[in-house]
Amino acid sequence: MGISHTRRIALTVILVTVMFATAAHAQSTSCAPNVTCLDQGWSDADRTTFYTTVQGAHIMPYVWFKALRRLDVDEPFAADQLSRYGYIHFDSPSGLPVGFVIDGTPAQGQIGMTCAACHTGQLEYQKDGVTHAIRLDGAPALSDFQQFLTDLRDASSETLKQPDRFAAFATAVLGSGNTPAKAAQLKKDFTAWVQQFSDFMNASLPSSPWGPGRLDAFGMIFNRVTARDLGVHNSFKVADAPVSYPFLWNAHRQDHTQWNGGVPNGFYITALARNSGEVFGVFADFKPKVLIPETRLAPTIIDYRANSIVYSGLQTLEEKIAVLKPPPWPQDIFPLDQDMVTKGKALFTANCGKCHNPQPSKTAPNAWDTPVMAVGTDPRMASNADRKSDPGIYAGAALPPPSIGARYPACPTTFDCALNVDLLASSVIGGLVADAFTPTALASPDKNGVLRALGRDLGSLPHSEKLADLIGPGENHLDALKAMIKNRLSDMYKGQPPATTGAAYESRVLQGIWATAPYLHNGSVPNLWELLTPPAQRKTSFMVGSRLFDPKNVGYSTETSPFKTGKFVVDPSNGNGNGGHDFGTGLSDDQKWQIIEYMKQM
Repeated sequence: MGISHTRRIALTVILVTVMFATAAHAQSTSCAPNVTCLDQGWSDADRTTFYTTVQGAHIMPYVWFKALRRLDVDEPFAADQLSRYGYIHFDSPSGLPVGFVIDGTPAQGQIGMTCAACHTGQLEYQKDGVTHAIRLDGAPALSDFQQFLTDLRDASSETLKQPDRFAAFATAVLGSGNTPAKAAQLKKDFTAWVQQFSDFMNASLPSSPWGPGRLDAFGMIFNRVTARDLGVHNSFKVADAPVSYPFLWNAHRQDHTQWNGGVPNGFYITALARNSGEVFGVFADFKPKVLIPETRLAPTIIDYRANSIVYSGLQTLEEKIAVLKPPPWPQDIFPLDQDMVTKGKALFTANCGKCHNPQPSKTAPNAWDTPVMAVGTDPRMASNADRKSDPGIYAGAALPPPSIGARYPACPTTFDCALNVDLLASSVIGGLVADAFTPTALASPDKNGVLRALGRDLGSLPHSEKLADLIGPGENHLDALKAMIKNRLSDMYKGQPPATTGAAYESRVLQGIWATAPYLHNGSVPNLWELLTPPAQRKTSFMVGSRLFDPKNVGYSTETSPFKTGKFVVDPSNGNGNGGHDFGTGLSDDQKWQIIEYMKQM
């Protein structure tokens, strides 16, 4: 017997209703024991790829790291999966937390980090006396990176100084092959590593700790590239401008990235360059050398090939980030007031929309405009981005694009004659081009990260130019390809001029902003309610590092911290100012709560 037309309509309505209801409540799944993952467009396989893809960062040999023991407790340094520093547990064969990987085999490889270590968050909430956790992929980590680096330096140094400690270390590293000769060679190699690592940390880490959830990324990258890698010790400067880790979802949609808007973005090739700079900062091996000295007619030619960056891995990571969605507000746990959301939307548009609503970019297709604005916030990060150094072996080499014909000067009497952003750009662009223009890369462009990125970019443009057309016989094709890469990376790390004078920072589209506390570029404001409070009335100190979520004020608990450096103290003299960004602070309390309710579900 057939179903009547009326019943068919009724059944269809019921089915559609059930589908929508299911979709509305299918936003979370279990992605780890006792952890819920929100629907951010990733499968478990995508998440694992993000957590474990090698990008070429080398901290130390993994067998050394595994054998190293803590100073405060008699157990292996990594026995707790580094949870004491806020890194997130992960069921991996290596026993390493989220974002820590082995580049190579466990016996021969190096332990390193990926972007997941700093860009994976997790919140906790209490229900019926039980603590529950929600994973926030792409959110800022609340890890204490400076304490990790400090403890790693100290544990390594003491292992070298104390004979009994080194003997135990050598036994763990060498196993049954431990002989006096091999132990002596190990000590020689370990001494060299400890010396360079200690020199780097002693010159870079500030006396006022960054604390949880913050890192002076630019300062550490500059010191790594301009001082350590170029061999100019006088170029070391204290990394004293800590900032929060930016959230990653929608990062590919911005036409500029980094807090000061200093990195052009919107293409895969620019993302690859941006991420290459990050790997330099987290211990990539890099040994540039002079290939041909400068002459009156030609600049110095630098060989950039000796670096450990895995460009194919970086491209894989960026392709995952490109499809990562903002985490949806968990309404089934923290209900929303829809009337307040509606009112808050109008207030947000009127008070915040000029800077934070998506607008099409003028410089990159399918990207959003990222206004760079001076709004009175702490200037330290922006001012430190203008630091200079001695170019070392880069003296006489061509400046990065768009400079034509200009060369790095020699510095006979001063150590500050070249912009750090130029030195970094030369290293990044030089490494990209060197990796792409090898016979192996050109023969299999789909396996090369740089050419894969460029191919994805060309495929997204309206014209018919394809990568295969540019990889053909004859030098002219390759010259055109090199010119295209360098043109895309023009003004790398200098970015667009700010729309207003002063220390300017990017104004991002704020989808998923609820999952990214603390706020402002330097993490100096604990929650959204404080952000809508006049600067003079904001808290002058609060605790950082707790994962206990505060759904009302939208931030984390500020009462306690699991870290010994977990107290944030407002201090404009060291990059920790919490002033500026006073938009919406003059509204009534009811209006502020309405804006916050709207921002929860953006």
